[in-house]
Amino acid sequence: MRNTSRLPRFRTRPHRDWIGFGETLIMADPAKLPDDGNPLPLIGRLYEMEAFREASEAMGSSLPDATGETAGHSETIEPQYGAELPFVGRIVDYVANNSILVERWLDLEEDLHLADHAFVSAEGVKPVSACLPVVPMTLSLEMLAETAACLAPGLGLIGFEDVKATSWIELADTDKLRLTISARTLESDAQEQYCRIAAAIQAEGRSGPAIQAQVLFASHYRLELSLSFTELGNPRVHPRDAKEIYADRYLFHGPVYQCLTGRIVLGDRGAVGELAVKAPTDFFRSTARPQFLTDPALLDAVGQLIGIWAMEQERYVFPIGIGKMEFYRPPPPAGTNVPVRIEVTRNEGKTLDCDVEIQDGAGAVWMRIKDWKDWKFRWERRLVDFRRMPTRYLLSKSVPLPGLAQDAVCCTISPADVSDFDARLLACFYLQREETTAFSEKKAQPRRQLHWLLGRIAAKDAVRSWWARRQGASAMLHPAAFALRNTEAGQPQVASLPTAPGVAPYISISHCESGAIAVAHGEPIGVDIETIEVRDPGFLRSIAIDTETALLEALDGEFTDKPDEWITRLWCAKEATGKLLGQGLNGSPRNYQLKTVSPEGRMQITHGESGRLVGVRTLRDQECIIAYATPEP
Repeated sequence: MRNTSRLPRFRTRPHRDWIGFGETLIMADPAKLPDDGNPLPLIGRLYEMEAFREASEAMGSSLPDATGETAGHSETIEPQYGAELPFVGRIVDYVANNSILVERWLDLEEDLHLADHAFVSAEGVKPVSACLPVVPMTLSLEMLAETAACLAPGLGLIGFEDVKATSWIELADTDKLRLTISARTLESDAQEQYCRIAAAIQAEGRSGPAIQAQVLFASHYRLELSLSFTELGNPRVHPRDAKEIYADRYLFHGPVYQCLTGRIVLGDRGAVGELAVKAPTDFFRSTARPQFLTDPALLDAVGQLIGIWAMEQERYVFPIGIGKMEFYRPPPPAGTNVPVRIEVTRNEGKTLDCDVEIQDGAGAVWMRIKDWKDWKFRWERRLVDFRRMPTRYLLSKSVPLPGLAQDAVCCTISPADVSDFDARLLACFYLQREETTAFSEKKAQPRRQLHWLLGRIAAKDAVRSWWARRQGASAMLHPAAFALRNTEAGQPQVASLPTAPGVAPYISISHCESGAIAVAHGEPIGVDIETIEVRDPGFLRSIAIDTETALLEALDGEFTDKPDEWITRLWCAKEATGKLLGQGLNGSPRNYQLKTVSPEGRMQITHGESGRLVGVRTLRDQECIIAYATPEP
């Protein structure tokens, strides 16, 4: 019998005039908020503003005093980690109650949280800077709130509106990134003790803001959102609990952002779960007690829960905005588990909208979110599995090649296999630094760049599979654990494998419009792939002499019925032979001559200069011909 005692429950729909749901309802009158008798939002309390002031003075900056006056501003303040508001770095410009401009350097040495939000799984193989660490949208909101708070002395954060995240804030192959965070007052009502502040973050090298929002401050919490949740239709418990979901990397987040806990209940248009409130002790190297205005890790877990719901629909999502977020009380203490409910309100086209409600762990509502917006897309299962566990799964497909030794591995991959995945992100998974440079040098020719990358993916997958078979290992090498290099003649080869120096297979790579193919073998090998197409009548004469043409014409009607296929077979066989010999065709395909051919596609090719005899097999794979060559005994 299933134990549901720990499953979160949302039994009572909240009335619009109350803050609360379940069995405990708390009136929205801010004077009756229960936590400690203080109706002010958390950061509006005097002792916290004083702590912030002390930290700012230690940094050399000037902030408004209680009357809103300022003593000026400095443009030479250096950032000092460990301040209570950790993202308020160097204050570049400041006009009291009007505007502020802050410079904050993201630094992998200091900002430890970035390692736990890196898209590429390559721990111990690549440095964090090469794993595409990205700032979560919710952490960006924390940055905006801290900066905007400098324009709202004596008031507390009560929410956000019109959040628009238009691009990632990423550290791509760099340990540091400069951000500029700006804020300006849009609306200020002294009588109501309320202000609305527009804030934005721009990353160095970008032409526009990565994220922008309106940040709301007041002397008391406000209840303006009225969310109406329906019954959770067709409820079912997710087969994995949160711990298993993280362990199996269905979510890529590291420990700092692992706030989902326990079981998750999914419905046709929503989900219910629990979030763990965690102390932010591991966000920064210099301090274990940063003063956050929000809970960025817990809020990121809201997006994770939405992502789990989307995965069941075979969709994957990234957050791109929020309509409105309201807080109704201070964050619960670390160690509290808080129920969360999401309901999908719109699921059309490329976007997914959800409403969210989070309790405080004591039966009352902590916060609500209206129109959490995600961009959704579909990935092939093979891509999903590889991305979460690259040492367990191949991205390419294995193809059997008859006649080769059992240790030979052939892999193929097509542009369609990765059409919904960013090529640059794939490069981060597969390439070492020197290979990444070669990839980047081809960015002016995107098609050529992609085909080059697909060839490397197929080759590395073939090598990884070959190595695992040879070692009898269940896990393969990470694709970025070794590099592929070309000899002076242009022949690809494997650099020394990290766990078996001096032991590496021979490899051969080829690609055409349909995709890429690669073979890893314990003996020399040459492979080629070409698309079958109608060729000019003079093409055959340019690659073959009369005796070769006669051999094709003698194939019992095969050549007569399928001339384009057999011309492509001959062309592929010569290309594969040139690769086997390590010198290519060098513009002289007639220097490689067909000696024998069978209706099944077996051929023998001789190299004119050396006289070497090579055995080649050709086979048809849909609209392509694959040829692979090995030395004849």
